Amino acid sequence: MRINKHNAFMGLTLILIAILIILNQFGYFTGINAFDIVVTAFMVTLIILSLKRINFWGIFFPIGVILIVYADQINVPGLRPWPVFLSAFFLSLGLSLVFNKGSHYIHFGSSADYSTAYVNEQDGGLVNCSTVFGDCIKYINTDNFKEANIRAVFGDVKLYFDNAHIESGRADIFLDVVFGDVELFIPRDWKIINESSTVFGDFTIRNNNIISESPIVYIKGNIIFGDVKVIYV
Repeated sequence: MRINKHNAFMGLTLILIAILIILNQFGYFTGINAFDIVVTAFMVTLIILSLKRINFWGIFFPIGVILIVYADQINVPGLRPWPVFLSAFFLSLGLSLVFNKGSHYIHFGSSADYSTAYVNEQDGGLVNCSTVFGDCIKYINTDNFKEANIRAVFGDVKLYFDNAHIESGRADIFLDVVFGDVELFIPRDWKIINESSTVFGDFTIRNNNIISESPIVYIKGNIIFGDVKVIYV
C-alpha cells in the first residue's frame, strides 16, 4: 500500500496536536494556548521529517519558530523574529555547504549561485537547477524526463517543461525552497500531485487542465518562506 506523504504529514501533526492538548489538560505546558499547540505540532512534525532526510533548512527554521512562540516560557521575552530567522538561515546554509546536503537530492550539475544562468540544452532523464542569491532559468529538452532537483535559496528559478516528454508515465520533482520563488511551466497533459511540505509558504497551480490518461508528476520536498507556482502551458 502506497502512503501519501502529504496525508502522513497531516496525520502525524494532528496526532501531536491531540497529545499536546491532552498533556495540557493534565497540567503540563501551562500557559500554552491552542494556537501555540497547533504551531508546535506542525514545527515538530517538520523537524522529524527533516531529520530523516538531513534537511537542515527544515530543522533550524522550525526550531526558530518554536523559540519565538515560547520566548516568554524560556525567559527571553524580547526575542525578535528576524535575528532568530537570520541565525537559522546561516546555520542551515553553512551546514548544507559543509555537508553538501541542502536536501537528500544533491549533485546539482547546472547551477547558478549568486548570478543568473540561462540553460537551453539537451537533457537526459535527470534535471538539476540550483541557485543561492541568484536566478536559474532552464528550458528542459528531453524525451525521457524522470526527475528534477530544484534548490532556490533567496533566489528565483524558472523551469520550462513544454519540450519535455515522460516516457515511463511517471516523473518526480524535488523541491528545496527557502525564501525563494519557483515557477514550473508544465505541459497541459501532465497530472501534478503535490506532496511537498509548506511552512509559511505557498504552492499554487494555474490553468489546471488534467487529462485522464496524463503522465503523473509528483512534486516533493520543502517550501519554507517561499512560493512555488505550477503553470500549465
